[in-house]
Amino acid sequence: MLQEEILPESSCSVERSFEILGGAWTFLVLREALFHDVVQFDSFQANLGIARESLKRVLKRLVRHGVLEQKALVPGGLRKGYFLTERGRDLLPALVAALNWGEDWVGEGPSPESLIHKKCGHPLKRAIVCSHCHQTVDAREVSFESRIKNRSKGRAKFAKMRYVEQELLERQRPCSIARTMAAIGDPWSFLIIRECFYGVRRFDAFQRRLSIASNILTARLKRLVAAGVLRTQPIADQPHLSEYRMTEKGLALYAVPLAIIAWGDKWLADAKGPPLILTHKACGHQFAAELRCRTCDSLVTLDDVAYQAPS
Repeated sequence: MLQEEILPESSCSVERSFEILGGAWTFLVLREALFHDVVQFDSFQANLGIARESLKRVLKRLVRHGVLEQKALVPGGLRKGYFLTERGRDLLPALVAALNWGEDWVGEGPSPESLIHKKCGHPLKRAIVCSHCHQTVDAREVSFESRIKNRSKGRAKFAKMRYVEQELLERQRPCSIARTMAAIGDPWSFLIIRECFYGVRRFDAFQRRLSIASNILTARLKRLVAAGVLRTQPIADQPHLSEYRMTEKGLALYAVPLAIIAWGDKWLADAKGPPLILTHKACGHQFAAELRCRTCDSLVTLDDVAYQAPS
């Protein structure tokens, strides 16, 4: 059963994580940094085809929140690059989750890239697992206790993080992460999906819990329905109204927010501890999402991963 104790907004690591990471271009910048060791502004821009001002905003935000750091490209040099911190390297599970979902559910065009576990040589598939039993986690198998009042106050911050079409995200090359971000890749969509996993179904409940403008909420819900992530269903006692339920495709997204929540709990939670306590019903234990190879059951870090380009 959901137990809710209102905490200050600043102590909500879940919300703060989405403020930092909630944007399609952010994930693609991280893709370049994590998988391709890109550090120079011009290389990010060339590889992504992103507008320079948009790139500046993303990089500035990631530096401000300690995901990247600026330092000289060569010792004593004047030119600086953008280098991953330990906090940034630890975002690998979120990128893997996004890549897996895009590959499994938006398979179109040329074969997307994949990640290989160097230790055993197998692809990292369904690799976000329960930290206790090491099994993949279905959203229907998780109960939670929340001490957060889920009201977003990030509207001003989110305003600059626009929805980006898939064609633009994949302008340079096909990419499973880009395909995932085209479906859910703006902060409001992320937060709507989060609320769906909390069991929210009705328009007025989304609006009340997120403090989101009705026109923005309407547009995001329509897009998520069109993407096959949500479906509408008439309300039994009010047939003139509909509620929003997650499809199997939508439920499969669970690994993405799960990985982001784990990252936020580790790097952003305050002394009061994680604001969201998850229990895996299958094993009966509290857990955090971990990135493990499903073949050899090894914990996976960035140094253990090899990138395989699209064929």
